Amino acid sequence: MIFRKNEMPAANEPAETEAENPFIEAANALVEMERNDELPEGFDLQAAVQDRAFAELLQEFEPKAAVRIYAAEKRADEAENSVKTRMSEQARSRSQLPKSQRTDRAAAPTPDYMSMSKEAFSALEKQYRNAAHNGKRVQI
Repeated sequence: MIFRKNEMPAANEPAETEAENPFIEAANALVEMERNDELPEGFDLQAAVQDRAFAELLQEFEPKAAVRIYAAEKRADEAENSVKTRMSEQARSRSQLPKSQRTDRAAAPTPDYMSMSKEAFSALEKQYRNAAHNGKRVQI
């Protein structure tokens, strides 16, 4: 890049001072909150500053509000994951229980061929032959 003589920035003059840079201000505020023990219980500042979501919150809100929102979102995520895990464990434990062999409907009675009359047996035999002739599987 070519600068004209009057456009060239001074070598010893910083482009922005520390007070004008929002990231430096946020970092200073976070360090101050950590020193004063104002961070929520269990809040991991090292992990938070490496998370892109926390950086976006810092751009949108004041550092104290960003910390509170981020901590609340993390707690909500942990609670949701805990519920999902608990529900999956319940489903898994229920699937290991023995299943009932009993059904809601009554079983069809099996015909007693020995005590049937000759006419009833002939009618049943005819019904089975017709079913077999129509392609249905007949099981006696």
